[in-house]
Amino acid sequence: MDPKLLTRFKEFYTLETFQVAYYQEQINASTDEYYCYAFEKMAQIESGHVAFFAEELDKANVELPVIKGPVFKLAGTLLGDVVRASGSHNTCKFGVALENKAVETYQAFIHECIDKKYAILRRNLMEYRLDEEFHSLWLQSYMKNHPN
Repeated sequence: MDPKLLTRFKEFYTLETFQVAYYQEQINASTDEYYCYAFEKMAQIESGHVAFFAEELDKANVELPVIKGPVFKLAGTLLGDVVRASGSHNTCKFGVALENKAVETYQAFIHECIDKKYAILRRNLMEYRLDEEFHSLWLQSYMKNHPN
């Protein structure tokens, strides 16, 4: 498999894993049932993205990037605590920034996969990009309707 492609798979595996950790932390921190349900759905969808990239790396016999369990969880928890301390508006604002970074990164990857041999991969990447855009829109809507 193309080394550049494998590098991209690792990059997305790491990005999506961080999103899952962040969103799961938000679920644990709020008492707003709707807010928690939305973050649960986002974490579920992002987990599907993680699984896809993990499977692609596994098919290529490439070890998954090591994301230090306790350190990574601690970073997610600390980030969650800092953002949460300033309210759901800032939590959503950070979420929008994460989602926008993912959209931007997916778009670049989609453009790199022009060759017809990547047609199925392109389709998956476009689907995942749409998921990221929908998450960003929900977060923006929540901020608008629940100002701090």
